[in-house]
Amino acid sequence: MYSSSNISLRHFVLLISICLLSFSNTFYNSWQLDDLPNITVNKKIHISSLNLSEINNALRASPVGKDTLYRPLAALSLGLNWYIGQDSVFGYHIINLVIHILTAWFLFLTLHLLLKIHYREKYPPHFFLTAALLGALFWALAPIQTQAVTYIVQRMASMAAMFSIIGLYAYLRARTSTQQKIYWFFLCLLAFIAALSSKENAILLLPSLVLVEFSFFQRNITKQQAAYYFFTLFIIGVIALLFVQYGLGHDIVASILDGYKKRPFTLSERILTEPRIILMYLSQIFLPIANRLSIDHDIILSTSLFSPWTTLPALLLILLLIIGSLFFLKKYPLVCFPILFFFLNHAVESTIIPLELIFEHRNYLPSFFLFLPAGVLIARIIYGTPRQPLFRRITATICAILFLIISAHATYTRNKAWATEESLWSDAFRKAPNSARAAYMIGFLNERAGQLEKAYSAYQSALRNADKAARAKGMKAGSLNGLGSITYKKGINNVSLQYFTDCLELVNNHEMCLQNRILTFFQLRQPDKAFIDSEKLIKFNKNSVENQYLNIISGYYSGNIDTSLALIQQIAKYRLNEPRIMHATGLIMMKKDAYPNGLFFLKQAIKSAPNNINIRLSLIAAYYTSNQNNLAKKLLHDTVKKYPLPAIQNGMKKMRRDHWTKETTNSIETYLNSLIRNNFIYDEQLSQLQKRKTLSPVSSFPV
Repeated sequence: MYSSSNISLRHFVLLISICLLSFSNTFYNSWQLDDLPNITVNKKIHISSLNLSEINNALRASPVGKDTLYRPLAALSLGLNWYIGQDSVFGYHIINLVIHILTAWFLFLTLHLLLKIHYREKYPPHFFLTAALLGALFWALAPIQTQAVTYIVQRMASMAAMFSIIGLYAYLRARTSTQQKIYWFFLCLLAFIAALSSKENAILLLPSLVLVEFSFFQRNITKQQAAYYFFTLFIIGVIALLFVQYGLGHDIVASILDGYKKRPFTLSERILTEPRIILMYLSQIFLPIANRLSIDHDIILSTSLFSPWTTLPALLLILLLIIGSLFFLKKYPLVCFPILFFFLNHAVESTIIPLELIFEHRNYLPSFFLFLPAGVLIARIIYGTPRQPLFRRITATICAILFLIISAHATYTRNKAWATEESLWSDAFRKAPNSARAAYMIGFLNERAGQLEKAYSAYQSALRNADKAARAKGMKAGSLNGLGSITYKKGINNVSLQYFTDCLELVNNHEMCLQNRILTFFQLRQPDKAFIDSEKLIKFNKNSVENQYLNIISGYYSGNIDTSLALIQQIAKYRLNEPRIMHATGLIMMKKDAYPNGLFFLKQAIKSAPNNINIRLSLIAAYYTSNQNNLAKKLLHDTVKKYPLPAIQNGMKKMRRDHWTKETTNSIETYLNSLIRNNFIYDEQLSQLQKRKTLSPVSSFPV
């Protein structure tokens, strides 16, 4: 019977302390990549009260909007995080680290128990504790684990791993207990269900248990016993697959068949490429060097056994490792079991399923036992025999400590790259300059920062390498949209129009390209074409505020006011807090000579956006149009007081396009000029603007 009496609180405190130090710089790292569709913009995750309806929504919080269970346990944990702290990243990182520490702790318990089972008390207690603790710490501090811990949404992977190791531990306890077998087997079953409810690859816990059984318990297994185990595994596996297929709503067969249609590689290319990637994973695991890790990698596809030449050697080496481990499993289980466990637990994500080729977090679970042989070797040198020379013991101890320090430092360093979107993608682009995704993200981030030249260059790079991207067509369309956006901001509207058109020829329902082409048509004074696009846009996604606004304003500019009014009537009740919709509605009402209604909607708009200068100027124009000149002058007086002259000039340019009468615009400009002549715009404000070179000396407002 197994006893854990030698395991004490100090072991847990030591493990916590080392993990906390290694991940202490992650608590405020920003949202990244799939965090957005899965968490920050996923409304079902946003629990505001702990009622059954909202909890049920969180359980079904698929990022693609399907109303089925989607990794329900992991999704619920993210929903509870949202309930406590909304979009503050701190709480999510705390829970992720807690999961990592608990996983490492149960790995330590599992390793300790496996060693006890294998060696049958052959060594002193300190041997088992040291070997197990080193194996767990080497795993926990390996910098490759940062992607599963620091990348918030990969809680799904880390939770599946945590429950899987709990299931393994419970199984070992059941097999070594004399009285509480049912209790431990039941806990193993619960852990399996929880793991499968966190991420689908946890289904491999079942064959992993069989591997444990054959490695450590069945010394001389009979044919009947083998048949029994395989039959039991088959039945439970079928039930698990049915649970994934129908309970979680994942059509496994369809996803495999349809998935390759969206990928730039075939099934055979994926199978040939993955052995090289798996060997790369192993090198990243055993060599704790932060610079070899990235969110994105340049991977050359293997198109045959000889292209590239490393394909066949990689495949043969993996086959040799698997066959050799099977052959020597009974003789050297502590070496062969970790190897077989690693390859077995890559069977879902690194074989036939059309996932992206490479992600480092996929090693979080498979790498559980890889450091066990190293821990055993060091412990045997230190505690294995009293005749062991002191020099060897000291050397082994120093090597273990140095490896832990190097791993912890590499983990800490790697986590710095995850600090912001900019740091993560700058790191990725430096390491994978031919990656379309890294280039695209650099383009997006530079565009957001106003670095248009850098953004344009990055988008061009993304377009050049788009054929190698995970979703080639989508990457091309996104890159074209980015290039169009940059040229639009530069005022090169004919060029931007061509980019957006090319984008829509690739993906005819690309929402962002369609939105941007409408804006370009506005700039080119082609409102009729803008209206045609806006009709497509509203059919594609009628609930989007952006699409509603563009449809309404396109109808206004193109003269299709009745169409705009029809949409306004449908959405006005629940869009009274959306300033752009109210602004456009006010313009239409004024155009229809419904002045009271127009003023109502414009006032509603300015309540929601009191600092929007375009809405302010529209309300000023509406006051003039409805002969409320005093109110118009008062609001204009306040506007000039609050805003710099260049902003007002730009607002006036836009207002002239909004179909106000010439009499109205002339009235506003006349009063504005009088304010300037009477020195209402303060000398201090003018001098500041001149220093920033945003305004040359002005004597009157240009008409």
